[in-house]
Amino acid sequence: MQPLDPVTAEGLGRRFGAVVALEDVSFRVREGSCLLLTGPNGSGKTTLLRILATALRPTRGRAWVCGHDVVSEGHRVREVCAYLGASSGVYGGLTGLENLQLAADLCGRPRERVPELVERVGLQPAAHRLVSTYSLGMRRRLALARLFLQGPQVLLLDEPFVGLDSEGARLVRELVSSVKEQGGAVVLATHDRDRAGGLYDAVAELQAGQLVQGPGLVAAGRI
Repeated sequence: MQPLDPVTAEGLGRRFGAVVALEDVSFRVREGSCLLLTGPNGSGKTTLLRILATALRPTRGRAWVCGHDVVSEGHRVREVCAYLGASSGVYGGLTGLENLQLAADLCGRPRERVPELVERVGLQPAAHRLVSTYSLGMRRRLALARLFLQGPQVLLLDEPFVGLDSEGARLVRELVSSVKEQGGAVVLATHDRDRAGGLYDAVAELQAGQLVQGPGLVAAGRI
């Protein structure tokens, strides 16, 4: 039976040779909620997000996004899920405008929304410049514009505040709130818990690839 929650993980594990990156990780994220994923560098946060985004296969266990298995139904997962990793995932050889037009074509969204989103993220003065000339913060804003364009049901964010000023951080907050208000789910991994304040509904802490429990934490089950 397919899980009803937008994000479900059961006994997820991942090894890289002899290195255990994740071990027996289980949790669920319900509709309209955000799970904050914390833990030190090397604790498995990025590995977990990449598995949910279908960029990496688990060694053991299973995970579902909107009821779709991340291994056997990866194409369906990618239709409803958006992932922002350490790399912004934008094309340096295209202009900012061209990046968003391409994204609109790929995800079946109207190009007419692109100018509005360029303005929303504050990139209109640089819209016709090559992205290779953009600063890190500008690239991150462009990536956020792409996520607004996609309007995913499930949003996976890995250190989304990196390279962003207070205005950029506000855009992250708007994006997370928008997904939650539409009944979607968000998994947000960050060291900057203060900037994520008010966005999350539960916290899962990873230590050496395992979820740990404590006050205010959810290690397994439905949040």
